[in-house]
Amino acid sequence: MDRSGGTAATRGFGWGMVVGAVGAVGCSLGGVSAYPPLVPEVALAGVSALCAAGWVTASYRARGRGPLDAPPRKDRPDNRVLPYLFAFGIPVATVAAFLVVLTPSGARGQWEERMEAAGYGEYAVPVVRLAGKPEYVPEGEDNDPYYLADVVVRVPFRDGPREVTLEGYSTAPEPPAPGTELTVYYAPGASDGPVGEHDEVGGAGSILSWAMAIWVWPWVIIAGCCMKSYMEVSDLRRMRRFRPAVHLPALGILLAGVVLLLPKALEFQVAGYDELPAFVAAFTPALALTWAAKASWRTY
Repeated sequence: MDRSGGTAATRGFGWGMVVGAVGAVGCSLGGVSAYPPLVPEVALAGVSALCAAGWVTASYRARGRGPLDAPPRKDRPDNRVLPYLFAFGIPVATVAAFLVVLTPSGARGQWEERMEAAGYGEYAVPVVRLAGKPEYVPEGEDNDPYYLADVVVRVPFRDGPREVTLEGYSTAPEPPAPGTELTVYYAPGASDGPVGEHDEVGGAGSILSWAMAIWVWPWVIIAGCCMKSYMEVSDLRRMRRFRPAVHLPALGILLAGVVLLLPKALEFQVAGYDELPAFVAAFTPALALTWAAKASWRTY
């Protein structure tokens, strides 16, 4: 049992720091803000940072002298949640930071919202005429045979039909002909929007979701399990008692990560960059934990 002391203030600020960080990560993973400014994420990260400052201040004052070097006053039971929180929280927080990097710009997000509000989706439209001779693409190792053709289709927008030329539309097993109905993506309520064979509004999000499900989350679970296998309750006892040499640099690293995320989250550039600082910020949770683990061994 760890004999480090704690007060209601240190526990309150400590859990406030954790809850704020978890909330910010959850908002990022849940896509609460589709595009910048990422107000809920930044606000919760700010709450976590303020609670961290409060935790440091309360920790210094808890014993009334210096950095908590007085004898502890009471036993503290082991917290069995912390190993799981650290083991799985670090890779999940890293993924959340990378998602901030991949967040579309505000202009792009507003445009996509406008297209969706105008009914953007998949519709069947008739071919009016061919704009060129169809090109036959023979069967290959990775494809069945198909035709590529430039076609003119009539799109029934709400403010009136309009003819649109589609370049390189693929069909199989026969080439398109006048009167054939083709499937296209467009927004009936936005005649200035795109008309095409492929989804230009939600396609990137769908690809990202599939990539996350297939390639990212399995590795997050594996990383969390590996970290947990090396992280026991007893290993975290020494990290629960505030030590300036351990916690102040670790909190500084995390705060630097939050600051590096701000240009992308609030959509402003620093020296012409916004995504690069956010990319660097994604590595700060792991760096902070590494520092805390190594430093705690030296000061234990």
